[in-house]
Amino acid sequence: MADIPRTALERVLARASELQTTTADGVESVSEERLLEIAKEVGLDLAHVRQAIAEERSRLPMSETESGPMLDSLGPAAVGAQRTVPGTPDDILRRLDSWMPRMESLSTRRRIGDRQSWEPRHDPFGNFLRSFGVGGRRFDLVRVDQVTASVTAIDGARSVIRLDADIAGMRRMQRNQVVALIGVLVLLYAVVAVPVVFLVGTGVGTGILAGVTAFAGGAGFLGWRALRRAYRNSVDRMHLRLEQLLDELEQDRLREPQNLLQKVVGQITAR
Repeated sequence: MADIPRTALERVLARASELQTTTADGVESVSEERLLEIAKEVGLDLAHVRQAIAEERSRLPMSETESGPMLDSLGPAAVGAQRTVPGTPDDILRRLDSWMPRMESLSTRRRIGDRQSWEPRHDPFGNFLRSFGVGGRRFDLVRVDQVTASVTAIDGARSVIRLDADIAGMRRMQRNQVVALIGVLVLLYAVVAVPVVFLVGTGVGTGILAGVTAFAGGAGFLGWRALRRAYRNSVDRMHLRLEQLLDELEQDRLREPQNLLQKVVGQITAR
């Protein structure tokens, strides 16, 4: 029997999956053991298959978030990062749970199995200050609704961890600021434009009305762009922070603050 070229393997597996889902007796799921048997039969590296299974299991089923033209144009309502790191799920979550309150100003929300979530401390004024930086570093995660870590073991020494930050609340707040800005501009336009309407019959009135309209439209557009840019910058910083946390886990450094400055910052944020 002729071997199947590597370039055709993906197409063969995709077609087999398609045929299975269209048959009347197709099953809804397959056990991990059976999947590994199939992978072995087609010549796939089982270590890679186990890692793929772990990565799939680590995906967090996010709840449906509010959507709309203005919300969607602002940016995503969640940001995530995923990595394969050394350690067992319990060890990784223990290190994160020790780190989050001290260095990210987040408190534990709940833990179920190998999944744990944190939320901002109920200290709005402190979080406001920390979001602008304390001790020379920013706390970019204090504005999230929650951060969830999902860890799945690959083997006894490695695990796949996925960090997901839910920022739907921050996106709604930014949308509300846009709506408020538009409302203020409309109100100011009405206050200025209504008296001018009586002068439209003259050239002066028409010019003033056109100028006021151009100013209101331009201010609204520039304000919208500024708020959208600020939101996306915040999203980028949050994503970078999640990646940095994964870097620390990957290098097995996410344990104690590395220097005196970080220890002082940790004590400040824990108050």
